[in-house]
Amino acid sequence: MSVYERTKKVLQTVCGQEPSGVQDRLQEDLLMDSLGMVTLLLQIEDEFGIELKESDMNPFDLITVEDVLRLVGRYEVADEPLC
Repeated sequence: MSVYERTKKVLQTVCGQEPSGVQDRLQEDLLMDSLGMVTLLLQIEDEFGIELKESDMNPFDLITVEDVLRLVGRYEVADEPLC
């Protein structure tokens, strides 16, 4: 499963709906609130077995699904394709 597919799965779990594309906005399109944003970061760590740096834990830096993919991509995720 690609990083994108795994990220979509996490987003669906956190916000109750699956994003339709990488340009979907987390708050406006997927209706995530601040608690959801923090939960997203924690779920990303669990799903990918990574520990995010404190500097990457700012949920306000994540606007779109693509931003989440870039965040995950900064951590080497077992040579998985992004999409």
